[in-house]
Amino acid sequence: VAVIGRPNAGKSSLINRLLGEDRLLVDDKPGTTRDPIDTLIERGGKRYLFVDTAGLRRKAKVAKGRDAVEAMSVVKAVRAIERAEVVVLMCDAEAQVAEQDAKILGLAMDRGRGVVIGLNKVDLLDKEAIATTQQKAHDVLHFVPWARITRLSAKTGKGVDRLLSMVSEVRESFDKRIPTGELNRFFESVLVGHPPPTQGGKAPRFYYITQASARPPTFMVVTSHPDSIHFSYQRYVINAIRKAFGFEGVPIRVFYRRKDRREKKKKRQRRR
Repeated sequence: VAVIGRPNAGKSSLINRLLGEDRLLVDDKPGTTRDPIDTLIERGGKRYLFVDTAGLRRKAKVAKGRDAVEAMSVVKAVRAIERAEVVVLMCDAEAQVAEQDAKILGLAMDRGRGVVIGLNKVDLLDKEAIATTQQKAHDVLHFVPWARITRLSAKTGKGVDRLLSMVSEVRESFDKRIPTGELNRFFESVLVGHPPPTQGGKAPRFYYITQASARPPTFMVVTSHPDSIHFSYQRYVINAIRKAFGFEGVPIRVFYRRKDRREKKKKRQRRR
């Protein structure tokens, strides 16, 4: 589990709270953590390896002469994300969710990782401010509407167990596989209930769907005209898969390919 975010968002405080001790250095001054730190935590019979990473600043916030140090922090954070199955983006609720949070989250999205977003420091806000912060998070991070978002205070411990439970659920989704038969029965109902729009007066034919891999869940649809499937229908298929099979907090990838000659030949032979 890679814990990422802007400086002073409470990444180290979260891990200390999970540990029940102040093992990681915490300071109100941003930039306390320099290198990723691995911490093994056991809760409820499950073991989690958390990786605390350095806070990532906007370029405009980087002091002159520290460009190389900041660039290395980004490289190390990316390596931590690549090692992870789930990424926790810690956001400072008091400072509001900002575009830099979206850019940092984009690093995890590009690498297909599961996501939990933690709005930290809610103990410093009243109910109205918390609601405003949560809406701001949805607005700024609109490109991941499927991501799990939770409120917490790493300082008091409120909401930390809920965040850990979300991490566990997202991890299960990250590894989930759907049997091909079940997947195709679902896909047939999708095609009947919401057939693809026609392109050039002809609708593409769909032959079958299969889950090519997990981590993240990736599906392959074999069709007559993969290039003619409108992006809105591709998005609809992804949303339908998520709704049917509950892939919580993970990106879903669906690729389309044309039926190759060998498959067509086998089909003709079976008909004879």
